[in-house]
Amino acid sequence: MSLEQPPPGHRASDNDRERAAAVVQEAHTDGRLDFEELDERLTRIYSAKTQLELRNATADLVPVAHGSSQELTLRARHSAQKREGAWVVPERLTAIAEHSSVKLDFTDAVVHWSDIHVDAQAIHSSVVMVIPEGWSVDIDQVEANHSSAKNKAVAPRPGGVRLHVTGRAHHASVIVRHPRKRHWWWPWYRK
Repeated sequence: MSLEQPPPGHRASDNDRERAAAVVQEAHTDGRLDFEELDERLTRIYSAKTQLELRNATADLVPVAHGSSQELTLRARHSAQKREGAWVVPERLTAIAEHSSVKLDFTDAVVHWSDIHVDAQAIHSSVVMVIPEGWSVDIDQVEANHSSAKNKAVAPRPGGVRLHVTGRAHHASVIVRHPRKRHWWWPWYRK
């Protein structure tokens, strides 16, 4: 079950529907759904108009983990690493960036944990975490040397996910923020 739901106004794309259908079909293959439930959920998925409807149709069907889903290490050296869209968030993440950038976008991610721990190791780099509103952030354990560690998020809501950021920044930046607001006059919207 995802702890953070997208706003009801986020429209579902064909790719979103296909990803949700794959989760339901995998659950049927594993024996977690019978034919009747499979048919009912696929009908709901292919008639869904919003991402919230898709999340509701798959909320109790956690994808089967391949390997350890509790830890993830991202390494970037003179390059860029991104996690965005409907990715499954592990409990612990390590972002190692050297002359690079790492972006962790949690806004559409599937979160199964009430606490997420990110260890950011940045050297001449940037580590950016984009979080939904309502999350609480602890960024006080980041050691900054000629660097910046900024929490640009608004006040959290009770019961939201807690993001704990630790690590070290050397001539680098570690930033936690919300998605950028879309303006009607700006055609190339980016989070």
